[in-house]
Amino acid sequence: MGRIDRFGERLKKGLTQEKGESTLISLVKFFILFAVIGIAIEFYRIQTFQANLQTRLEIAAQDALELSMLDEFRRERISSVNVSQTEATLWELLQDELGLDTSLSPRKPSLLQTQLVIESIFIEEGRYAHNGTRYYNTEYPSIYLKGYTQQKLVLVPFLPEEYRFVEVGFNVFIENRRYD
Repeated sequence: MGRIDRFGERLKKGLTQEKGESTLISLVKFFILFAVIGIAIEFYRIQTFQANLQTRLEIAAQDALELSMLDEFRRERISSVNVSQTEATLWELLQDELGLDTSLSPRKPSLLQTQLVIESIFIEEGRYAHNGTRYYNTEYPSIYLKGYTQQKLVLVPFLPEEYRFVEVGFNVFIENRRYD
C-alpha cells in the first residue's frame, strides 16, 4: 500500500507543479497538435488529388470531343460530333489516362485507389443552322460527366478502417467551340 501511496503522491505533485506545465498536459497538447497537423496534411492531399483527377477527366473529355469531331462538318466550320463515337472514345481515354480496366477499377499503377463511379454522362452532339451563305453553330458539342471515387486517409491512423475512405467527387463540363 505504501508504494501506491507514494506513486499517487508523485503523480499529484507532477500534476500540480508550480513551476512550468506538467508532463501530462504537454503530452496531451502534443497529441492534439499532431492530430491537427495530420488532418491538415490529409485535407491538402485530398484537395490536390481532387484537382488532379478533375484536370485529367477534363483533358480526356476534351480529347474525346476533338477526336470524334466529324470531318465533313470541319470543312464547313461547324463543330459537331457523333455521340456514340464520342462516348466510346471517352471510355478508352479514361482507361488509358487513369490506368483503369473495363469496369473502371484501377490497375497498377493508377492514380485511383478505388473504382471510378460515373453517376451521369450526357453528350450533346451540337446543332447548327444555315443563313443562306454559310453554316454556323447554334449549340456546341459538349460532355457533362458527374461521379466520384474514394481516397484512403493515410495520416489519420486512429480512425477505424470503415471511416478511412473519403468520397472525392467530380463534375466535368466541356464544350468544344473549335473547328480546326
